[in-house]
Amino acid sequence: MVQVVGEKGYRDTSVADVVAAAGTTPIAFHAHFDGKQDCFLAAYEMLTEQFFVQLRASRVGEESWVDQVRASLATIVELFTLDPALARTAVVEVAVAGPEARQLYWDAIARLGEQLDPTPGQTGGEEVPEHVSLMAAGAVAGLIFDELIGGRVAQLPALLPDLLFVTLVPYIGPQAAAMEMDRPAAAQRGT
Repeated sequence: MVQVVGEKGYRDTSVADVVAAAGTTPIAFHAHFDGKQDCFLAAYEMLTEQFFVQLRASRVGEESWVDQVRASLATIVELFTLDPALARTAVVEVAVAGPEARQLYWDAIARLGEQLDPTPGQTGGEEVPEHVSLMAAGAVAGLIFDELIGGRVAQLPALLPDLLFVTLVPYIGPQAAAMEMDRPAAAQRGT
């Protein structure tokens, strides 16, 4: 489902397309799903869980919060660059798959915000408003959406400094965020 929707678009994807791509039968499909949307929702929940497992794994071993954020964003960019169909399904096509799918998307954005949010004391800055992490995650998603809708998935790696900036700026301010976006990850770790 993820691959077919990413290639054809949600509206143009049929159950027959998914069945053919999966190498199964319509009977087997309908034994598990009530229809296209039911399958899409299940696939989206699965891809979201896998995405967050990889995101958490990317942060392991990173000492500072900025390094953790940088690693998370680099993982997102890498996953989406390596699998454009997954990226398009996860960020673009989900918007046309109905209200339940859009809710899953917004739940994923909220989870991303939680993943990117520092724990108290990690930034050394002042306290920020409650929904800043959600706004930062929304900005990240919006920038990625623009690249995907424009057919520029290969440009995502070049977007990484901007993604880092929009995530960091509410926490550490524009000057510090600009300095971090210009510094490569290896330089931060002293390698």
